[in-house]
This record gives sequence, C-alpha cells and structure tokens, in this order.
Amino acid sequence: NTHNQRQFSTVGSHFIRHNKIQFNLPENHIIIRDFYIEDISSMTELTNTLGYDTTIEQMTTRMETILQLDNYWTFVALLDRKIVGYIGMNKSYFWEQDGYYIRIQALVVNEEYRRIGVGQKLIKHAEKLALQINAKLLVLNCGNRDERDSAHKFYPKIGFEPKSTGYIKRIK
Repeated sequence: NTHNQRQFSTVGSHFIRHNKIQFNLPENHIIIRDFYIEDISSMTELTNTLGYDTTIEQMTTRMETILQLDNYWTFVALLDRKIVGYIGMNKSYFWEQDGYYIRIQALVVNEEYRRIGVGQKLIKHAEKLALQINAKLLVLNCGNRDERDSAHKFYPKIGFEPKSTGYIKRIK
C-alpha cells in the first residue's frame, strides 16, 4: 500500500498539562504516521477508552483485515514516541452525486493529551489524504453519550457542520 509511506507535520505551539504543571509543547513534536501492527497494544487501550471493550486479539484480527484493504487508512499520533491517538477512515462512494468521500470511522486521543492539537493534527492529516485522492468530503458520526459531549464541541470548531442524524439497527 502506498499510504504506508505518507507522513505530514506542521509547526505551531500548544500547551499540555500533566499533574497541573503546564509547559509549552511545539506542535511539530506531534508526529502522524501510518499504523503498524506493533502499535496494537496502544490502539487497543485507546479503543477501550472510547467505551468499546475489546482485546488485543480482537483488535489484531480487525487490523490485519483492515491493513489488506486499499480504501482504508489508519494513522497514529505520536508524542515523544508514545502513541497518544489514532484515526481510522475509509473511502466511500456517493449514490446521490458523483465522486466519493472519506468516512472517519474512529478518532480517539488519550485523555491526558487532549486540547493540545493532537485531534486537530489527525483531522488535518485526513484532509490532506482527502485532497490527494480528490474526495469531496470528510464525514463522521459521533455518539450521543454524555462522555462524547466534548467531541460534539470539538468538531464544529475545526470546520465540521452537523448535517444528519445517524441510526443503527442490530441484526441478530
């Protein structure tokens, strides 16, 4: 897959808080790179923080499948060589118009590293990918649980607009 060779970074300045100590963090210290199977433990832990109980074995099976699909991408955010977030997305085709879009299936940032630009940098990476493949839109759904309230505020701040309501039906 050619997407395994892409890497982007930008320069900026943000602050991070650890144990109520605040220090300057240049955004270029946040590296976005392709997911490698060796990242599975960190990815599983991050997925669990979203409220989706999963094991390393389950996540490994999923990611081994996803890595084989040309229209799927997974990128991780690293800070000081630690994975602090990830984004998973796929290319989908419109029925109602010509072209295609990128659907963000997963976006998670470790709670300790939120509000310092990690999520924004992951989204910017998705935007660059969308431009490279001529996708028209980035689309995502965000759960309606109380713990997702900060995400509901985050997305409009970075240019997303609420456009629809999603529904699911479990098939037994």
